[in-house]
Amino acid sequence: MISIRKYLDSVAAHPGPTEVQQEEPDPGSALAAYRAALAAMGIHGQRAVPTLGAMIETSLTGIGHNLTRSASPEAISDSRRLVEEQLSQWADKAQQNQKEGEETIRKLLQVVFEATESSGVRDEKFSREIVTLSDRLRTVAGLESLPLIRRSITENASALTDCVARMADEGRESVRRLTSQIAECQTRLLASERRALLDSLTGLGNRRGFEQQLETRIASGQPFSLLVADLNDFKIANDRYGHLAGDEILRQFADELKAQFLPQDTVTRWGGDEFVAIVAGSPQEGVDRLDRIRHWVLGDYKIAIDNLTTTIAVDAALGVAAWNGTESGQELFSRADREMYRAKEQSRQPV
Repeated sequence: MISIRKYLDSVAAHPGPTEVQQEEPDPGSALAAYRAALAAMGIHGQRAVPTLGAMIETSLTGIGHNLTRSASPEAISDSRRLVEEQLSQWADKAQQNQKEGEETIRKLLQVVFEATESSGVRDEKFSREIVTLSDRLRTVAGLESLPLIRRSITENASALTDCVARMADEGRESVRRLTSQIAECQTRLLASERRALLDSLTGLGNRRGFEQQLETRIASGQPFSLLVADLNDFKIANDRYGHLAGDEILRQFADELKAQFLPQDTVTRWGGDEFVAIVAGSPQEGVDRLDRIRHWVLGDYKIAIDNLTTTIAVDAALGVAAWNGTESGQELFSRADREMYRAKEQSRQPV
């Protein structure tokens, strides 16, 4: 990144002969390599921390797309600053996620430790009581008075029975308490796993959750369709109104999109301004859902910007493909994605 900036600065300051300039590396190739490196960083960032992968991949890919072949040194310098900011934010969140996971495991281990420790203390306490009672009963053998022997045996036997009963009660209470604490830890772990499958911005499922659901649907052998939606000109609106307004558009669009699907369907944010849904049922179900999106989801959205309400037109390219019963999830996604891009190209053609 620094070498690209130095190279552009040196070319501007010392043009040099034509033949020497031809030997210099092509800035366009260098920028293409830079963009490819940003995309690779995003992809591997998602592999490293799946819960935050979409965030870093979308950010770095967006920064790379903003750099054209004719990007100025200032634009490259700005991109470097943005990359550093995004990586810093991603690293902070990744560290926080790791700490939360470690804390949950630590609490679970602490519960087990305390339960084990309390069991040992309880057993030791009752063990002492039982030994004391045994010693008392042993002394009964040395008594000469039969009534005294009978009374002593009765008293000590009653105390022994009480000790065993209390021991059983405390054991049941310890088991109940341990069971409750473990259930609470399991609930926290399940909640953490569910959060790992959700997109933090929209509340929809994320890419990781979608891939799991897609594998499950294919394994079931039941018919379904895959629907892809990509917002048109979202970057223009994002640049014009700001990232906060762009986030609000994505949230509202996600809410409206989810409302058009049934509980047995799966609606996810694939990343950036692209959404993917698994539609259960026949191929016609997928087509019907696509028509509902065109009719009820696309259109004008009201966004609050600087305490003023602004109406923004939201359009999207849509593609749908029904699973043929034999293809892989990747093959099906490619078909649906091609249908979406075909619709996007048609929308760009003059009417």
